[in-house]
Amino acid sequence: MKKKYNYIYLKDNTKAYFLKKIKDANLQDYYLVNEKNKLFKLVRKWALKNKFFWGSWKKHVNEYDWFILGENSFTPQFTRYIKQHNPKARITMFIWNAIVPYNSDKPNYQAAFKDKNLDEIWTFDRNDAKTYNLPFNTQFYTKDFSIDCSVIDNDIVFIGRDKGRLEKLKDLETKFQQMGLKTDINIVLREKDYVPYEKYLKTVGRSKAILSVMAGHQVGLDLRAMESIFFEKKYITTNQDIVNYDFYNPQNIFVLGKDNLDNLVDFVNSPYKKIPKKIVNGYDFHNWLKRFNEK
Repeated sequence: MKKKYNYIYLKDNTKAYFLKKIKDANLQDYYLVNEKNKLFKLVRKWALKNKFFWGSWKKHVNEYDWFILGENSFTPQFTRYIKQHNPKARITMFIWNAIVPYNSDKPNYQAAFKDKNLDEIWTFDRNDAKTYNLPFNTQFYTKDFSIDCSVIDNDIVFIGRDKGRLEKLKDLETKFQQMGLKTDINIVLREKDYVPYEKYLKTVGRSKAILSVMAGHQVGLDLRAMESIFFEKKYITTNQDIVNYDFYNPQNIFVLGKDNLDNLVDFVNSPYKKIPKKIVNGYDFHNWLKRFNEK
């Protein structure tokens, strides 16, 4: 296999930010649609189906052995075009959102499961792997960039979309504040209030702990779990499955619904227990990539 990878993703996706930071000359990434275009939101779905908007990667489609599509980048038009021009290419779709139960009927997933040109579908969620008989790979991040953690002026941070978590997040915010903890809970309800990932990371840098409330039945690791181990931040989560990962340490991770809430203040203010580099690096992009060839 040639040492060239073509990872296709949308420019407005969070992963676009840290994929830029990956120091790997063999990593090829391409923007499909210019997010600065005022019509971006309106034409996105249509543009994904029309190769005129696909960017320069389509001119080099026969140069690569392996295409990895993020779930938001998948369309049957992509896979058909790739196979027509490069029949031997391996096409992988990686899903980093829970399929069960609220996403399973989305056309994107339904089309993917039926697509004969798509060689394999992987998921980051153990439950979905069992339910749909899919190979499992973890969430990924990158060790190739850092954030400023020199000034800590906040205890707990959460910035994210509602995704049915509004009531739970509001309840937790109230409880945390009653404990005397300083919080920055920003629940994005409108698209215009979306916080760019780079700005979000600055808030993470100033905080002791990152809050994570799983959407639906998700047990796959979210980006907040990755941020916690790469930036050495305390992690507060509703994900009960977190205890099954090699980086789990009760000194660093507080599981809501399992651990005693009365101990949260002490948890937040206690020192972070360093995780061995070998374990952290296992979630780096390069090792994530290797696992696709280990099934």
